[in-house]
Parts: sequence; structure tokens; C-alpha cells
Amino acid sequence: MEPWFASVIIFAAAAVGAVGMLIVQSRAPRSYFRDPIPMAAVYTVVGTAYMVIVAFVFFVAFESYGGAKSDAEDEATATLAMFHASFSFGPSARTRLQGQVICYAREVIADEWPAMRDGKTSDVVDARIRALEETAAGIALEGDKQLAAYEHWLSLNEERRKGRQGRIGEASGLVPPVLWLILILGALVVVVGVAFFADPRERRLTQAAMMVAVVGIVVSGLLLVRFLDHPYANKSGGIKPTAMTRTLAQMQTEHQRPARLPC
Repeated sequence: MEPWFASVIIFAAAAVGAVGMLIVQSRAPRSYFRDPIPMAAVYTVVGTAYMVIVAFVFFVAFESYGGAKSDAEDEATATLAMFHASFSFGPSARTRLQGQVICYAREVIADEWPAMRDGKTSDVVDARIRALEETAAGIALEGDKQLAAYEHWLSLNEERRKGRQGRIGEASGLVPPVLWLILILGALVVVVGVAFFADPRERRLTQAAMMVAVVGIVVSGLLLVRFLDHPYANKSGGIKPTAMTRTLAQMQTEHQRPARLPC
């Protein structure tokens, strides 16, 4: 969600809340409570409990967002290291292996990243991984140096796999529907609760400002959780394949035979 659109939603919700509060105030009796102090105490407890829940969900979603970004960077780093590790192999094996690695980076950027916005993975990338590992398994090793390089390549491939699995795991969203239901119902309780404090004896500006403040905070919190829960969305602040794009550019520059790429 773009910042301007989020701002429109917040201001619109605040405006609706202010209008609703003024309507309730104009039709309210002198007071809905004989003694507003006990109700104010209850509302304080409810509002505080709700904001604690929102803060907890925000913290978890923020950790998930940071983890998704870190996993994507780890995957790109391991991919570049795999490309460099293949220089220890013979010319034919090196060319085939580096071509597969470059194709993997291309397909992650072009195919899997858009798929993750819908919480899905890419069959194209899955097929590329199988081809990559089959190519590596068919390499004829000569000497201890190439054997050590091959073992190092396999460990880097495992790091790449973990990075990919980590970023894919964050693509489907962390907040389940039942928790969204709780957050939305809690928001309605908090906002509607303010309306019970409408008092025709108070200034209209004061009553409207009270509702605007509560609605603004509640809606902002929900939008923030929604943003962090979809880290790969095509929006401002969304995680983009920046690290993999940088890796791809470097590999293409260093690749000796770009015309023989298998993709």
C-alpha cells in the first residue's frame, strides 16, 4: 500500500469517526452514565489491552519482515558464492554450472518474486534447481582441490536453499484470518466505546478531536500490521529482489560465455 493511499484511508476513517461522534453528541442525553468514572476505567482497560495485542502482532510481523529481507540477502550472497566456487572446476563443467546459477538468479527475479506476492512459489525455479543440482552431480572431479571445491559448493547450495525457504516461508503472511478478525472486532469495540462518552455539554470540537485521535491510532496500527504482513507486495517499502539483482549483474559481468546460457 502506497503512503498516499494509507494517508487517505486514515484521514477518511478519522473524518467518518468525527462526523459520527458529532451525530451521536447531538442526539445524546445529558450523559449516558450517571457516573462516568467507572466506565472510563473499564474503557481504559479495554483500550490498553487492545493496544497491547496490536503491539504484540506488530512486533511479530516486524520480525517476520526483517527475517524475509535477511533471508533474501543470504540467498543472493550464497548464489554469488556458488558462482565463484565453480571456477575451481574444469572449463566445461564450470561453464555449465555457472550458466545454471545465472539462470536461477534470473528466474528468481522474473518469476518467483511476482509469485510470492500471492503467497506462491515458482515451478520454473523448482525445475531450475533440479537442473542445477543434476549438473553439479555430473561433474567429473579431478584431484583433491576440485573435491574440496565441490564440497564447498554443496555447502553453499545448502545455504542458498535455506535462504530461499526462509523468504518463501514469509510470503504467505504471518497473521492468520482469526487474528485479523480479533483485531478488527477489537478496533470496533474501542472506536464505538468512545461514542458512549458523547456529551452535548462539551464543545463539538473537543468531542470530534477525541474520536479522531482514537480512530487515527487504531486505523494506523491496523494498516501497519497489514503492510508488514505482506513483505513482498508491489508497493513502496515492499521487499524487492535488490540483492539478487545485484548478484545477477555481477555474475553476468564475470561469465565468460554468456551465449551458452541454458535460459
